[in-house]
Amino acid sequence: MSLSKKITLCALMASIAIVFGYIEMLFPLPVAIPGIKLGLGNIAILVCLYLLGYKTAFFVMLIKVFVTTLLFSSPSMLIYSLFGGVLSFLIMAVLKKLSFNIITISIGGGVFHNIGQLTAAIFVMRGINVIYYSALLIPSGAAIGAVTGIVAKIIIKRINVIIKK
Repeated sequence: MSLSKKITLCALMASIAIVFGYIEMLFPLPVAIPGIKLGLGNIAILVCLYLLGYKTAFFVMLIKVFVTTLLFSSPSMLIYSLFGGVLSFLIMAVLKKLSFNIITISIGGGVFHNIGQLTAAIFVMRGINVIYYSALLIPSGAAIGAVTGIVAKIIIKRINVIIKK
């Protein structure tokens, strides 16, 4: 892939991640548990991980976290997004290195994003009581991660067809 295609795809994925973050803010899930979201922006991170490599995907994840938090949330939420995003990315990178399939990698990312957010909450709230949320956050992260992985797999196949032209 040429450098111009890589730069264009990176910018496109960062933009998509930000737009998806905005869409998630507009249409929150009707659940009373904080932290459960569709994770649509993670589709772009997975696509980057597969098509552009680890460093670029990490960079796009950081852009997504900072821009979506500052534009569509409050700066105090940055710690939750950053903990979740970094831990999620690290797990996805390790699972990819170990040659797991994209759906498993995405499930790991979804679960560990929630674990990262719970870890941040333990530090911010100075208490471990938030750990009770894990009973709902972990299964929701796995389910949403599976869907995200399926969508990312489809998108990667389609982008690969376009890139090869």
